[in-house]
Amino acid sequence: MNRLTKVAVLLATGLVLLATTLRAEEPNFAKRIKETVNPHFDGEQFGDGTILRTLGDRYNATFQQDTFDNMFSSDEVGGILLRPHPEKPVKVLRLKSATFRVENAEIDTLLFKLTTDSGQTEFRVPATIVPAAALMAADKRLVLLTLACGSGSGGQRSHVDRAAAHPAIANHQLGYMATTLDLSLQNVMAGHGRNYLLCEKAYRLSLKSFSSRDDLFNVRCRIDQTETTPAGITDAWRQSLGDEQRTYFRILNNFVTVRRLIRGVLDRYVAGFPEDDFVKLLKQLQPTYEKHKMTKEQAEELHTLLTKS
Repeated sequence: MNRLTKVAVLLATGLVLLATTLRAEEPNFAKRIKETVNPHFDGEQFGDGTILRTLGDRYNATFQQDTFDNMFSSDEVGGILLRPHPEKPVKVLRLKSATFRVENAEIDTLLFKLTTDSGQTEFRVPATIVPAAALMAADKRLVLLTLACGSGSGGQRSHVDRAAAHPAIANHQLGYMATTLDLSLQNVMAGHGRNYLLCEKAYRLSLKSFSSRDDLFNVRCRIDQTETTPAGITDAWRQSLGDEQRTYFRILNNFVTVRRLIRGVLDRYVAGFPEDDFVKLLKQLQPTYEKHKMTKEQAEELHTLLTKS
């Protein structure tokens, strides 16, 4: 090659390398969420050897990204199982605007308002759960909480030996709520299945999928690879819940609604979402999030619940 050609090649190569380097260094939304939301709370209830540390560590050691069907069929999975994405084919939801407003109260709420060319929806959720929901959305693993970790091998073990919780909630009060809801499933199973889960329902991406609702889950169970879910079991389970557990269930639905939205943005199913504004919001919510860490009393009660169940 002549000298000019060599220079041109070197320049082009340099530009490609420079562009590649710049792309690699560009912050992505998932990374920014993880860096902004600090999931590590302080306190003796979260120390080495505690049930809360064990729940998160066991999750990290056991679960990887997988399909919903594989996770549902796994003997290592129980508890609460989420969907990886909307039903396919997915039509991209293009937002004209998306705003968030903190509303001060005894427990602060966050008002989401989403607008497209064809309509608008808004929903309110407890502000305390938004960072945790965003943190889990940034992770493609599907299990929120399990009480069947490793149950397919070895002898009979207690729930405390098998339980695991996604790090986004392991130290958060939502982990306590989720465990309470999961253990309540035993009240209606009565031999209908050896493995039972609270599963997020399949959904189509739309504004409605981000509205305030409390029917995003159903109870499903199986024996080995055969699904054994009887008719009416979800309604029976909901009717068995006490007032406090009903509140927990509403909050779980709120959590999933926020996770759906942020997961949709990360998967490019939702366009026009103001990522910078949302990251600023997460920073603003950090003090609120920290206040919602699991208390020492809740950690002790959780240990008792798991050990005696």
